[in-house]
Amino acid sequence: MGAKGTPAARRRRPATRLATPAVALLILAGCARPSASAPTTSMPAITPGPPLGIVHEGWHTGLIVPEAELTGVLRSLRVRLAAAPFVVIGWGQRRYYMARDPGLLTGLAALFPSASVIHVRPWRPGPGYRSSRHRTWLHLPAGGWRGLRVFLDRALAHPHGHLQALGAHGRRGLFFASTETYDAFHTCNTWTMQALHAARLPATSTDVLFAGQVSSALHVAPLRRFQTTLMITPGHNSSS
Repeated sequence: MGAKGTPAARRRRPATRLATPAVALLILAGCARPSASAPTTSMPAITPGPPLGIVHEGWHTGLIVPEAELTGVLRSLRVRLAAAPFVVIGWGQRRYYMARDPGLLTGLAALFPSASVIHVRPWRPGPGYRSSRHRTWLHLPAGGWRGLRVFLDRALAHPHGHLQALGAHGRRGLFFASTETYDAFHTCNTWTMQALHAARLPATSTDVLFAGQVSSALHVAPLRRFQTTLMITPGHNSSS
């Protein structure tokens, strides 16, 4: 009889069966590993204007966008939410993100190409708010806000000019259909880095899967140059 039938081999089988779910949960939970920002030969100049926020929520990262920057089709996000100077925008796998208590099977299904969703919620910082380890703020280069608005407009499904609302999350947040596909190699953290690239920042989404990679990229050159620790002052005109 070969090794397959030996007592030692039989004892090893449970660990083997657990390996695939463990890998799946690591991808969904976003265990951190370092990632570098995009190499660049010419550094874009920082321009005056409101900063873009990156929110770090455990395994998940997302964007914090000044409410005044949501123009065009994106304006309908503003009117559907409670009044606030900022909107937090996150992207993820539709069933997993919208589930109240996603189980292992839902998590495993998210590893394969599937529908996605965008979650938005209003956010109002307290008096004297500054950057923290949970929120990082970046100045954008010229044209950065315009590029980010185009990126968000393309990510949101809006046939005939109307956003597709899919449901509420708690009492304040809303889910909207997204045009993009989620899989094990295109996660919420990949999407965050794609958004930074669209905002004309020297960022790359290549090989980025985990929240820790986003955090690492924000704190090394060249993205670190765009960080700001200035006090956030709500209320401004839409930027270019």
